[in-house]
Amino acid sequence: MKRRLFRRVFILYFVALLVSAVFMHFYLTSVIRSSYIKELTRSMSTQALMIAGVISSGGVADLNEFTGTTKQDTGLRMTILDATGRVLGDSDNDPSTMDNHINRPEIQQAIVSGTGWSIRFSDTLKYDLLYVVTKIVQSGEHKGFVRLAVPLKKVNESINTLRLKINLAAITVFLLFGLVLIYQTERIRKFVMKISEYAGALAHGLFKKRLYLEGAGEFTELAHSLNNMAMELEETIKTGDEEAKRLNVILRSIPDALLLINVHNIIEISNNAARDLFGSEKLDGRPFLEVVRSPVFIALMDEVKKNRLPGAAELTFDLAGERFLYVRVSPLYYQVGELAGFVAIFHDTTQMKKLEQMRKDFVANVSHEIKTPITSIKGFAETLLDGALYDKENAERFLTTIKTHSERLNRLVEDLLIISRLELGVMTVNKTEFHVTDIIDEVMQISIVRAAEKNLSIKKSVDQGEALINADRDRLTQILLNLTDNAVKFTDKGEIEIGLDREDGRHYFYVRDTGPGVPQKYLSRLGERFFRVDPSRSRELGGTGLGLAIVKHLVKAHGWEMKIESEEGKGTTVKVFY
Repeated sequence: MKRRLFRRVFILYFVALLVSAVFMHFYLTSVIRSSYIKELTRSMSTQALMIAGVISSGGVADLNEFTGTTKQDTGLRMTILDATGRVLGDSDNDPSTMDNHINRPEIQQAIVSGTGWSIRFSDTLKYDLLYVVTKIVQSGEHKGFVRLAVPLKKVNESINTLRLKINLAAITVFLLFGLVLIYQTERIRKFVMKISEYAGALAHGLFKKRLYLEGAGEFTELAHSLNNMAMELEETIKTGDEEAKRLNVILRSIPDALLLINVHNIIEISNNAARDLFGSEKLDGRPFLEVVRSPVFIALMDEVKKNRLPGAAELTFDLAGERFLYVRVSPLYYQVGELAGFVAIFHDTTQMKKLEQMRKDFVANVSHEIKTPITSIKGFAETLLDGALYDKENAERFLTTIKTHSERLNRLVEDLLIISRLELGVMTVNKTEFHVTDIIDEVMQISIVRAAEKNLSIKKSVDQGEALINADRDRLTQILLNLTDNAVKFTDKGEIEIGLDREDGRHYFYVRDTGPGVPQKYLSRLGERFFRVDPSRSRELGGTGLGLAIVKHLVKAHGWEMKIESEEGKGTTVKVFY
C-alpha cells in the first residue's frame, strides 16, 4: 500500500515534469522561430530599402539582370514591380510570364505603410516563402516596389536543427530530473517507511524505541518531535496506568461492596467486597437484577434514574443467613449533563443490627433477671412486715426465700461485673505454667457432690499423661467450673467427662455430658449473654444465663479457641484449644 502511494506520487511528478518539458519544447521552438523570422524580416527590410534607393537614383539599367546579380550576392530572390503591380524584373522567373502582384498581401501592406511582409505558399516554387516589400519612391513620387523573398525551408531546417538540440537538451534534463526525482522519492519513501514503522511500534506500546533520521532535513526535526512525543506519551501512559492501578486497588480494597452500573443496567465494575457479599466471582457484565434481587433496590434505582439525585435505602437479604444492608446509589456523569451510569455502595449493617438487637436483648434480659428476685424479695418482705414476721414457721420460710433470691441477685451482679471487667480489659490474665490435670482434679472434687445429688458420675480422661499448660490458674479453674456446672445442671442421667486430648496437632481440654443436647440452630448463639435454649428450665435450676458468656470471654482473654459440639438426645461437648 505504501509502495502504491509512492508510485502514484512518482507518476504524478513524472507526468508533471513531462508535460512541463513538452510545453517548454514547443514554447521555446515557437519563440525562437518567431524571433528568427522577425530578425530576418528586419534584415530583409533594410536590404530592400537600400535596393529601392539604388533603383530610384537611376543607377540600374537592366532590372532583370540586376535582380539576378543581387540574388547571387545576397542569396535572396528579388522581384521589381511597377506601381501597378506588374513585374519588371525577377531573379528566378521570366517577368513576362508572371501575374500581376498588386493584390498580394505584402504589396497591399506596402501601399499603406511603405513596407510589408507575409509568409505564404508559393504556387510557383511549391514551398513557403517569406516576402518583404518596400516602395520605390523617386522625387516624392511612387514608382514601384522592391520585393525580396527567402524560402522558409532553410529557416525550418535551422529551426529543426535547433529543435533537435533543444529536444536533446530537454531529454537530458528530463532524465537527470527523473533520476533526481526517483532518488528523492525513494529517499522520502524510506523516511516515511521508518516513521510509519516507528508509529506502529508506538501503537504496540514500544515507547523505549527511538527514531533516528540524521541529515534528513525536516524529517530529522519530525523524528525529534516523535521521540519527544514518545517520551511524553510513555510518561503519560505510565502515570495513567499507575493512577488506574491505584484506583483499582482502592476500589478493590474498599470494605463496602461497590457496583458500577451503566445506563443499560449492566454491572461494569465490582470490587472484592461485592463478590464476597453476593457470593459470585463473576459479577462484571451481568444485569444487576440477576445479582441484587431486591424490589427495594430496583425501586431505588428507578427513583435515582428518574430524579438524577442520590438515594439510599435499607435492604434485607437471606445470603448465607439474614443480612442487613444500607445501600446508597448516586448518578455518575463523565460529561456534564450526560448520565453515564450509577454507583451503588452497600454497607453491611448486619453486625450493627445484631449488636443493637443484643443491646436490646441485654437490657430486657437484665431487667427481667433483676426484676424477678427483687419482686420476690419485696413481696416476701412486705408479707413479713404485714404480720407474718410473728408466724415463726412461715417467717423462717419467707426469710429463706429472700436469702435465696438475694444470693441469685448477687451472683447475677458478680457475673455482670466479671464480664464487664473482661470486656474493658480491666481483669488481667496472669499466666503461669502448671499441670492442667491438677485443675481438673480440683474441679471434680468441687462438682462431685452436686453430681451425686443427681446420681451422675464424673470421670477424668487423660490419655497422654499429665500435660503442662501456660494459663491463669484461677481463670482456668473458673472456666472448668462453669462448664462442669452447666453440664451437671442440664444432665439428668448418665455421666460427666472432663479430659484432655489432641485434634489436628492441637491440645485441648473438654467437658462432655450426656444431656439433652442443643439444637443446631442455637449452637451459634451459645455464649451470648442471657441466652438460654430452655429459659424456664434454666431459671428453675438457678442459672443466670451468663456462665457460658464468662467462659467465652475468659477463653478469648487467654488467646484460646472454644468449640461446641452437640447432638440432640446424645449430649454436648465443649472443647477449648490451647
